[in-house]
Amino acid sequence: MMTFTIHASHRRLAAALAAIALVSPLAACGSSSAADSADTTGDGTTVRVAYLSTANYLTTSKDDDFMKEALRPDTVEFKGPFNPTDAFTAVTSGAADATSTGTGHFIDLIAEGQPWVAFALEYYSGDSQGIVAAPDSGIESLEDLYGKKVAITTKGATGDYIVHQAFAHAGLDASKVEEVELSASNLNAAFTSGQVDAVATFDQNLAAAMVVPGAKLLVDGTQYDSLNVSIHMVSKQFAEQHPDLVRKMYQALVEESDKAQKDPSVITDAYREFGASDDLVEQIAEFDVPVIRPIDADGLAMLEQQARQYVDFGFIDSAPDLKDSVIDCSE
Repeated sequence: MMTFTIHASHRRLAAALAAIALVSPLAACGSSSAADSADTTGDGTTVRVAYLSTANYLTTSKDDDFMKEALRPDTVEFKGPFNPTDAFTAVTSGAADATSTGTGHFIDLIAEGQPWVAFALEYYSGDSQGIVAAPDSGIESLEDLYGKKVAITTKGATGDYIVHQAFAHAGLDASKVEEVELSASNLNAAFTSGQVDAVATFDQNLAAAMVVPGAKLLVDGTQYDSLNVSIHMVSKQFAEQHPDLVRKMYQALVEESDKAQKDPSVITDAYREFGASDDLVEQIAEFDVPVIRPIDADGLAMLEQQARQYVDFGFIDSAPDLKDSVIDCSE
């Protein structure tokens, strides 16, 4: 369910990282003859997964055997938990091969020319992201936020997307809101202490805001047609060299997703592991259980639509060509 976006730091890295980007098209897992010839599957390759300190299926798969079984005779090593910034650095520095982010952040990375390839969408309804008004703020609607302070983590990130998409969908002007950038660790403290009037956030941070006595959920992603979901990705170099392993990782994520549909404690147990309280876990349990989807024609079209939204919102200058930065592992 992870949808973090770290924006500014990656712009500084773009020039250096673009130099190592490979340019071969990746239409489908294992479909390129050039990639097949480079694949060393079965020779003792270890897939290094930089998993995040939140519950998505690349994170929770470390506690099950789906990934290990799918990759045999190759192996998997889970490195973490990482915050998003450190996870991306682990992959781009060569210390890991795979990690997760939000679709909006992925679009931003590709727009910057960074060498990533996405291979799976972790799709959910959007009810785990939204805007919550602070207790005693008197705010009852989105329009009441005009002139008020709304906490987000980073400009151009998921919280910023939530504000812009929610207001656009309601026919309102997001520029009339004062967005305040705060670190994830300071977000809820500012919210509960009344330093901000509302918070635009997701996952465990949204749940934490919702369980505060007197807080009011103004809107969630199901009400503003959110396109921002979780996405799993590998370095472009790894995708080129090991297309079959990427396909096997996708299959393992599907199995992890299937397990969670039957037993959602896969998700809530992960949040408990990361220190969530009982009240927080109870709220998280109310959120939609994500499913793994391929980045097929429909998945790519959704990403392209969100890229156009990012242009409209001023987050990026132009929509990147995403075709060579995704692979369809359903084929």
